[in-house]
Amino acid sequence: MKHREGKKLEFKANFNFGSMNTYSKTMAAFANTSGGVIVFGVQDKPRKPEGMTNSNFLDVDAERISHYLNEHYSPEILWEMFDFEVDGKTYGVILIEEAPFKPVVCKKETIKQVARESDIFYRYSGRSERIKFSELQRLLDENRQNERKKWMEHIERIAEIGPQNIMLMDILRGEIPNDTDTKIIVDKELLKQIKFIQEGRFVEKAGAPALKLVGNVEGVDTIIPKFSLEDDFYTTKQLGEALGLLSEKGSTTYMTAVIWKYGIQDKEEYYQHKGTQKLYSKLALEYLQGLDLTIEKAKEIHKEYLAEKRKK
Repeated sequence: MKHREGKKLEFKANFNFGSMNTYSKTMAAFANTSGGVIVFGVQDKPRKPEGMTNSNFLDVDAERISHYLNEHYSPEILWEMFDFEVDGKTYGVILIEEAPFKPVVCKKETIKQVARESDIFYRYSGRSERIKFSELQRLLDENRQNERKKWMEHIERIAEIGPQNIMLMDILRGEIPNDTDTKIIVDKELLKQIKFIQEGRFVEKAGAPALKLVGNVEGVDTIIPKFSLEDDFYTTKQLGEALGLLSEKGSTTYMTAVIWKYGIQDKEEYYQHKGTQKLYSKLALEYLQGLDLTIEKAKEIHKEYLAEKRKK
């Protein structure tokens, strides 16, 4: 009660399923930001912890809420609910996780047009509103960064295991494709039953089906993603050339300072170190291009860089 409603917190007096259009909007906004909590049992104006005055929250089937959310929003909103008592008063909580895949989008209009098809909601200090351009752009940039980071992780794992020991599966179509006409097909009915365990998450119900491949698979070639150090990475000088931040003599002095200033070498999606060679990804280039750096700004950063080095 010491906290006001904010980016991660909202209060409601009671739960009523008829208001799921409003709750789901808030849940989607939390999922698209950094997660949050809806607490039921708190009166507003003035804000008082009165506890819930009906049993709607305790009686509602969680599956019914999940069905509503999945019917109106995609991708899936991750959430859980529980109740607790304080001084003999009962409170309900809906806890919403930050979505691993953003943005969560409304795919079907809710009653009273609280949410319309294609709406994206975001949490702004105590309010759930349609997302503004700057936040949407940031979400899309994060998606791109995460996708490229995953590619790097996959490539590193392939290198560790050996490309000759790797095959990829299309879990949407149930196919293990390759460059020839030979494919392994998983029956669609079986595919529906398979529960793939995501990183950091477990199958919810004990005994849920898992995928197990038994026996030998013949006639299937290895699939290796097309990946080129020349096309997908830049040296410090190439990065400086692309950004126009080399010195008059073509030195990388200013570029090195810019890399230091923005912590490029601290982010795996931006930087790779192969032996004595330093390589920077396209993502690093795009990030630095977005800063609109001029050669004058780079010179100022270089002075700051030298001053920091002198301290050490």
